[in-house]
Amino acid sequence: MALKDKKKIILAVTAAMLMIFSSMFVIAVSAYGNNSGGGIFATPQTSNSTANSTLYLSPGPTPAFTDNFNPFNIWSTPAGIMGFIYEPLFQINTYNGTVIPWLATSYHFLNGGRNLTVDLRHNVTFSNGEPFNASSVVFTFNTEKKDYGEWGTVSNISAINNYEVEFNFTQPQTQYLFYIGSTVIIPQNVWQGVKNPASQTVTNPIGTGPYMIQSFSPQKIVLVKNPHYWQPNEPKIDHVVYVDYTSNSALSLALAEGKVEWASVFEPNVTQLFVANNPAHNHYWYPPGQPVTLLLNNLIYPLNLSYFRQAISLAINRTAIMNIGEYGYETPANAANILQQQMSYLNATNTKMANQLAQYNPSAALQLLESHGFTLKSGTLYSPNGQPVPNLNLMSIAGYSDWDTDITIIAADLKQIGISVTTTTPTQSVVSGDVTDGNYTMALDVDTGIGPNPWYDYSGIQGPVVPIGQNAYINPERWNVSSQFEQYFNNFPSAVTNATQEADINGMASIMLQQMPIVPLVYSADWYEYVNTTIGGWPNAAHPYWIPMPWYPGPSEVVLLHLYVKSNAPNSTGISNTDYYIIAAVVVVVIAAVASFGWVRSKKMKAKE
Repeated sequence: MALKDKKKIILAVTAAMLMIFSSMFVIAVSAYGNNSGGGIFATPQTSNSTANSTLYLSPGPTPAFTDNFNPFNIWSTPAGIMGFIYEPLFQINTYNGTVIPWLATSYHFLNGGRNLTVDLRHNVTFSNGEPFNASSVVFTFNTEKKDYGEWGTVSNISAINNYEVEFNFTQPQTQYLFYIGSTVIIPQNVWQGVKNPASQTVTNPIGTGPYMIQSFSPQKIVLVKNPHYWQPNEPKIDHVVYVDYTSNSALSLALAEGKVEWASVFEPNVTQLFVANNPAHNHYWYPPGQPVTLLLNNLIYPLNLSYFRQAISLAINRTAIMNIGEYGYETPANAANILQQQMSYLNATNTKMANQLAQYNPSAALQLLESHGFTLKSGTLYSPNGQPVPNLNLMSIAGYSDWDTDITIIAADLKQIGISVTTTTPTQSVVSGDVTDGNYTMALDVDTGIGPNPWYDYSGIQGPVVPIGQNAYINPERWNVSSQFEQYFNNFPSAVTNATQEADINGMASIMLQQMPIVPLVYSADWYEYVNTTIGGWPNAAHPYWIPMPWYPGPSEVVLLHLYVKSNAPNSTGISNTDYYIIAAVVVVVIAAVASFGWVRSKKMKAKE
């Protein structure tokens, strides 16, 4: 064969290889671009992939799902799902009070807190295409007020114009922003004329939220993006799948195997059972929530004595409860009974006292009792009248393994100062009923309100003293609240400056510490686990941008709209986007090498000619 013919063959082969590798490069880049939602130069955080945009979650162990998404029952199971369908006027962080404008863009209190004006967002529609405006907002609140007696201090709700609503109060109510702002809005045209809305079965829910129901079964609910959603380029996750798990163990196993990516479940050893299975992608963060408290019946001797209640607080080893009963997850609570995230409201004096009364100090507890005439003889505490202190019953809920351990620790601690305690673990319904009607001595429970400042923390423990045998849904400890405490509490909603608010909070905290109607023990852990193999944007201890639990409607939506498909997430072929990028780079190198080889070979052949 002639040298010129060989040259032609080599050049032809080289050209063919160039075409093949170029095609591979285009395919690789195209695949990467399709997965990243914006081509090879797309920023991963803004990725809007369709190949892997499915999130699997479980808000915790639940019974089989029920096909009913009634917005008047916002906490229906699976918990949190309503927050993806229906939306509030504002998103308000109960950890720190941060307010994000949502369906409303701004608010203004007038007339000393007796009037609230809310400006609504324009260009928002419900998932059925109906426009969102003042009529639906006014309809929502008037329905709740008329049919269910809610919003008792709201005297009137009216539309100023199509995008402005006014709330009038019978007294200053600046703290009602949290309640009003957190209420989900429903479409008037859908609900108008419905009798007893809360009893309706809703299988096709209509809201302004980012998702709609695509399919339902008792074991799985699939949500799909709302095409009418008002936030541009949101949500980034195409489908959200709720999977039903009826036990902690089943859900924990699903998490460990990556079948669930967002959950709220108690695991006795989360590091070994979950994180160790995939340390690069399995994570958890348990921020402190409401205090778990030792409820004391303030109508029963000797628990009706404030100093006796203080002595109980001093005698309890909260560190042991944290490490043994709560597996190290739940940290000791301060004695002021407010969220850990809100401790900055307390002044130096109250902070010091809150910490001292929560310190494990049985000697100080005994000294306090002895200063009031109690005596310890042969391991038994005697009252000033010479009679032994009566045996006290302490109950927890059967099956709450951590709490059941906690009450055992408390009983042993109180025995050190001569107080005999009997522990029992009835069912949840029995504990709830006995606490409500006052037929108990001591019980483990959560008795703190929840909201963006300590005023809400105290909302559940002040109220009238209801006699034993009658229901007390507020103040079940039956604390004889001082008039001064009530004055601080009632003044707070009309406080318009931070200094005035802090003064009212510290006034309440000081009385709480002096009287100790209940004994805070540990901050309940807000259980939250996530798997970031394919999904990024999760809140965590290093980036605690919002409340993280999937069971909390409202906050869960904020988290979900932060989530995105990672650029290195595996796609339907099992190859990650980053892998495609690497493949593409290798292809470029190969093309260059082949081209170079062909060019050099051609030069050599030409020289021989």
